[in-house]
Amino acid sequence: MLQARRVDATVTRPTGWLAVVFGVLCLAGMAVHAQRIVDGSHPEGRWEVLDRCRLVTNSPTDGDSFRILHRGREYGMRLYFVDCPESDPSLRERVEDQAAYFGVATADIVPAAQLAAKFTAERLAGREFTVQTRWQNGLGRSQVARFYCEVLVEGRNLGEELVAHGLARVHGIKAVRADGTRAATVVSQLKNLELTARAENRGLWDTNRFARPTTEPRRPGIASPTPTEAGAGVDLNLASYEELLKLPGVGPKLAERIMARRPFHSPDELKDVPGIGTKTMERLRPLVRVATNAPSGRLPVQR
Repeated sequence: MLQARRVDATVTRPTGWLAVVFGVLCLAGMAVHAQRIVDGSHPEGRWEVLDRCRLVTNSPTDGDSFRILHRGREYGMRLYFVDCPESDPSLRERVEDQAAYFGVATADIVPAAQLAAKFTAERLAGREFTVQTRWQNGLGRSQVARFYCEVLVEGRNLGEELVAHGLARVHGIKAVRADGTRAATVVSQLKNLELTARAENRGLWDTNRFARPTTEPRRPGIASPTPTEAGAGVDLNLASYEELLKLPGVGPKLAERIMARRPFHSPDELKDVPGIGTKTMERLRPLVRVATNAPSGRLPVQR
């Protein structure tokens, strides 16, 4: 009997290079398990509440992306609805898109990203918070799996706080909230917070801290401005909410839509804004212009 058991053990236990491969696969499986509890009780698409979460402070933390620890497991998280300034200047198109949205120089985006990261770290570090996630893949460049979520800290929504402090734009992946609130309603609420942040010169909307660029060398691929564009007129990419309201036919809702549509590469793109018809376009066309530093590409925007 003893000999038979030894034979069985020899057959079932990998040796040599097989043992090495087996060990690597086991470690890989453990790593994945540490990133997410993969089982039938955690399907993608169903909201789940992770309570008593902690911020992982020994890993990179951005304003809208960070790692958390929940019941001994580590997860990468990315906020729904909002987009903080990009900390990697090599992502040129994204940096330019964010600069156009806030109406600042591209060189200001990375310093602003550091402010957003500091804000999030101060809100989360050293305390417990709640994460609501439906396990939607957040992609990203990290080796750790990342999922979209909303974060509640002492009853406050982190994404809303970032927008209210002028450290994030209303942009990105959206979802119906766990309590059933429609995504369009959430976006509208966030836009109101953004408008207040602009009016109070908070964060990237602070024109004293982040001066608005006047002129920059024109990027290749952008048509030369017409006399109207080059002269007087309201700049569609840099105009404040109040300046847009002064345009004929532009009310609060239309001003918000124009801001959400940024960046513009030509005044003719106003026709793509919901609510601007042929007659309104005819009235606005001579009164608006587009800065020559608008980026050549644009990421999808929330409308």
